[in-house]
Amino acid sequence: MIDPRTLTDARLHLHWALQLAATVGRTLGCRAADDSHTSFRYDLVADALVQDSPYRSGLRLRDLTLLLGDEELPLHGRTFDEAFAWIAERAPGVRRELNEPLPQHPVGAGAAFDGSDRDQFEALADYYRDAATLLRELHDDVRCWPHHFDIATLMEFDGGAKTIGAGLSPGDEMLDEPYWYVNHWPRTSATPSPPLAGGGSWNTEGWLGAILPASRNGDAREFLRSAVAASKMLIGVSDELSAAAAPSVSHPR
Repeated sequence: MIDPRTLTDARLHLHWALQLAATVGRTLGCRAADDSHTSFRYDLVADALVQDSPYRSGLRLRDLTLLLGDEELPLHGRTFDEAFAWIAERAPGVRRELNEPLPQHPVGAGAAFDGSDRDQFEALADYYRDAATLLRELHDDVRCWPHHFDIATLMEFDGGAKTIGAGLSPGDEMLDEPYWYVNHWPRTSATPSPPLAGGGSWNTEGWLGAILPASRNGDAREFLRSAVAASKMLIGVSDELSAAAAPSVSHPR
């Protein structure tokens, strides 16, 4: 089993690759106030992150391959500019608009993508595939957002006055490994005390919520269930109150 703390370079390759795929929905899609036109869903059949736009722009994580409709472009050995030119030939009018800021990586400075360490990419694909399945058990609107590269869902209660977000981050400047998280709003002032299952714990630095780093080898499903239940208790939501559909923006920061 691959140590999740060794996936940084593959994660950054994929984060930059997803920016390529996101340009299609971002500049050619019907603009949504919540930026959902830039987001992706994990298509379990295609085994890839895919946008809802007619172009079906996407990224297959396990082999670092850009998708556009029925066409594919393996990114290994190609630069960001070369890959964008491939998109522009097939999606006239697409513009090179990226999220800012993005994590620094040689690909962003003109280096070619390197997908040679296949095991690393397959490991990250496994996390996203699992997240798509487990998060849909909580709520049916699950999306991946190109800015933070997290895959998440957001549950709204009391007309949106109360929310619970749950997701998987592939790692970031706060924690350099994949981690599961659950957060809630309104933010409770005291350090949460409800116990968490699956190896999870409460995070209170920078943001308040439940967290399960992948290196703990915990049970993600049990963690998510217990953290959502604890969050409901903290913000005063009963189990009988159904979650309303809401945009899946729920990154802890």
